[in-house]
Amino acid sequence: MIVNFSDAHLKSKGSRRALAAMLMRTAIVVPSILAGGAAFAEDPGEIIVTAQRREQAIIDVPISVSVVSAEKVENLNLSTFTSIAQQTPNFNITFNRGSNTTPDLSIRGVRGEGSNGRLNESSVAVYVDEIYLGDESSLTGQMFDVERIEVLRGPQGTLFGRNTTGGLVHFVSAAPTSDFTGKASVLYGSDNWIALNAAVSGPLGENVRTRLAGQFEQHDGHFTNRGTFPGAPKKLAAKEVWSIRSTTDFDLGDASKLRLQVTHSENDSESTPNIGLGVWRDASRAVCARKDIFAARCVDTVVLGGQPRQVRPQSGDAITELSRDQLAVTQNFTSLTSKFETDFGWASLINIANYTRFKSSIGVDGDQSSTPSGLQNQNIQAQFNNRSRQFSEELRLQGTTDTLNWVTGIYYYQDRKRSDAPLTVRNNTGGLLQSVRSRSRVDTKSGAVFGQADWEFADQWTLSAGARYTIENRELKQADVTLTTAAGALPPLDILSGVTDPDPVTKDVTGRVSLTWEPTTENSLYASYSRGAKSVSYSTFYSATGGATPAGRAAALATNAALTGPVGQEHLDAFEIGSKNRFLDRTLTLNLAGFYYLFDGKQELLSVGDLSTGVPIVTSRFLNIGKARIYGAEVELNYAPNDRWDFNVSGGLLNTKITDSPLILSSPNLGLVPLEGKPIPQTPKWNLSATIAHHIPVSGLGVFTLQAEGRAQAKQNFVLTNDPIVDLPSYGIVNFRVLWESEDKKFNAQAFVTNAFSKDYFARMNDTAFSAGVLVAQMGEPRLWGVKLGVAF
Repeated sequence: MIVNFSDAHLKSKGSRRALAAMLMRTAIVVPSILAGGAAFAEDPGEIIVTAQRREQAIIDVPISVSVVSAEKVENLNLSTFTSIAQQTPNFNITFNRGSNTTPDLSIRGVRGEGSNGRLNESSVAVYVDEIYLGDESSLTGQMFDVERIEVLRGPQGTLFGRNTTGGLVHFVSAAPTSDFTGKASVLYGSDNWIALNAAVSGPLGENVRTRLAGQFEQHDGHFTNRGTFPGAPKKLAAKEVWSIRSTTDFDLGDASKLRLQVTHSENDSESTPNIGLGVWRDASRAVCARKDIFAARCVDTVVLGGQPRQVRPQSGDAITELSRDQLAVTQNFTSLTSKFETDFGWASLINIANYTRFKSSIGVDGDQSSTPSGLQNQNIQAQFNNRSRQFSEELRLQGTTDTLNWVTGIYYYQDRKRSDAPLTVRNNTGGLLQSVRSRSRVDTKSGAVFGQADWEFADQWTLSAGARYTIENRELKQADVTLTTAAGALPPLDILSGVTDPDPVTKDVTGRVSLTWEPTTENSLYASYSRGAKSVSYSTFYSATGGATPAGRAAALATNAALTGPVGQEHLDAFEIGSKNRFLDRTLTLNLAGFYYLFDGKQELLSVGDLSTGVPIVTSRFLNIGKARIYGAEVELNYAPNDRWDFNVSGGLLNTKITDSPLILSSPNLGLVPLEGKPIPQTPKWNLSATIAHHIPVSGLGVFTLQAEGRAQAKQNFVLTNDPIVDLPSYGIVNFRVLWESEDKKFNAQAFVTNAFSKDYFARMNDTAFSAGVLVAQMGEPRLWGVKLGVAF
């Protein structure tokens, strides 16, 4: 939010706090404008954000926060998690099976679950309009008509609390307006890509305002199936998503307001199949050099068996023998929110209640074809069916004086999550070889009390301190697995009966303390310590290998029960210093941050491939790998020297290390590997993004903008053992865009191309099938193009 006041009103932080209190009481709605890491004013004025759940000047916030405005979301057509991450330093997102499926979030090397089981939660929390989402994949299709998106880096264990060890992403929807307004846009592009967005807002009466927004997006799939077998679908990863949101504000007297919000979205899309890359030079099974593996010059057991090898993979390539129905991703999301605010004069009371229901079904190709013929001997299809219901209630009391800004509250959250995951293995003629069906359920109840105060104890100096006490119970209510062979189904194995502690209760104190010095109204420096905690987790994607005999079933039961967990909490102690600066009459902004993290009980996901029976089954396990440390730095620089040019640059450095771990893992390529001393997976050592825009005003026509965007990142590794053969090479992507806006700002248009130079790059890779001579890889998106028309009224 941006409000312009004369400098006389803004000489002290107390004046800014009074301004923030006024905004909160009068509910002024002011649009944000992006300045890379934060919103900024077109004229010298104060910047108001809500990164700490109350209005504050951004220079007063002792947190690394990046804000993506509504303008940038629309101009860059940002509709996925990945597109948001590309605007934020040290924010890395990958997907288990393409961008239509489960995201794996990582901020500063602290990453989420990323698996399809969905019973556990990410270390990076996702909020929508102050509501915590227990399953971040439920956000699919909801990124539309936003006012801004805030990315808070570092533990947020005070005001947000649970599962914010790495930070959080907060999507803030556009609010209803007192005047009648509206907007609409239509996009057409590659592969019959169609995207429609519209919103209308205005008064329904003297004391009622409402906003109705919706979006629809579809395309035939941006990936090409390189499979040559009859009937193979040629385009893959198709998308069809639609969403609608209604937000209504009621003025209840002079001091109170009620907001009712209803959101519904549906997803009918497809997952993205992987590609298998052979790793052997020939029948001797000597391992190839990495460059030859990535160029598809090597072989695996399938190719050695007489099948043709694939050609060099390119971005947008995939191979599958499955049908579109078997790759289907269907999701259904409904959310109801009530927010009540009242002003007592000395403080404001805020109550937020939410109920959310989410259903998801994701079909994936599990055999990672390494041959275009699709004849893998065993063809695997997995189906991940998940259901969740959640309810949350938060009551906050907050107030502001000339020297003190405070907030206190209580929070309650509960959810019920179910997972039903059948994995089916068939031969090349479709005959059933084996089916393993895992079913599980986890119920969560969490309660917390919290408080934080910012005290300006001296001129230019502010001390902030806050704490949160949380009691949580994550109870495993169901865990079983059924094995079916060609001879029929065997009775389920009751894994729950063998779990030692299926009903753990945890108690945590998390919080934050920081010191801020503002030598001028345009510069601030801060130092902070914060602590975060993540909930216990469970490993419930089971294997029934060997379970066809009584002895084998007993062994499978004991093995699965021992791996189930609960996997203990992770705790993170974070130390950070930072500086926020505005120069040259606020045409130049420079934000810097450095951080040092200490982990205890770091949770990590381990994918294991079992080929012992000739039927390759991959299971995912959670582990407490021990202790780890992370340190790094970030920079965000934005320069608008005049109305013709904009320059935005951001980047991050990252170094991670597992410092103390008793675990020794078996790598299919390296043998036994002690984890101590290894880096944490999915942590590229550097990332960089930049945007250059040149604006050309044309009298009578409006403003034309020529824009280039780029992002690059260092190599990264996705396996715990950090086998160098699985290193994804560093890469960079460049986009180009031409935009136009009319003089009255009512009409706009653009043409764009992404991955303009058709860069071939890998989005994800693992070694779970290395014993069969395969690295499992997912390719990045190919070059895409589109045109877009918009109108505002």
